[in-house]
Amino acid sequence: MRKIFMLCLAGALALAAASCKEDKKVVTLQTITVSGQMYEVKSAFYTENPAEEGGEAGFMLGLFPTVLTTIPEEEPSFYVGIEISESLCGKTIDLTKPIVKSGTLEPYLGIIASADGTTIEIDNSEGSIDISVQEADSPLTVTSGSLKVTKNGGDFSVKFFVNLSDGRYIAADWKGTAKKVEIPG
Repeated sequence: MRKIFMLCLAGALALAAASCKEDKKVVTLQTITVSGQMYEVKSAFYTENPAEEGGEAGFMLGLFPTVLTTIPEEEPSFYVGIEISESLCGKTIDLTKPIVKSGTLEPYLGIIASADGTTIEIDNSEGSIDISVQEADSPLTVTSGSLKVTKNGGDFSVKFFVNLSDGRYIAADWKGTAKKVEIPG
């Protein structure tokens, strides 16, 4: 009887172990990181960008570590923003390589991050990667990085990281609902 019990127990443990392997869960940290500072995302806003002048339609998403009811009028001291064309959504993008035109419209990708009064912008469009710090051109390069953004209405999933040649690191790991806003023109 003891042998039968041990065989049943071994079988149950094997079955439990096999079923646990299938239950892999993707953990989203709900954070943004800029230059070593990590904060939980507490507000998210997005705008729709219509297609114009040969460019694709897309959107801009802003992630903020503070609770906000509307997008700030002045640039906050800490945030991460992503501007991306629709054709790049759902794809894993290697941030070390320039985005290239694959159809009739020009895709675009921009990342902006601010921490401690320093703003870094990465413009990956028109076949080149341009980086500016405090709105001035910079010799910095992207040494590694990837980005994947998905959008379904106002629901987003963002996973990205980028390492710059001066050691700065920018990242976002967030999944949630963003509030749609209009930028006054």
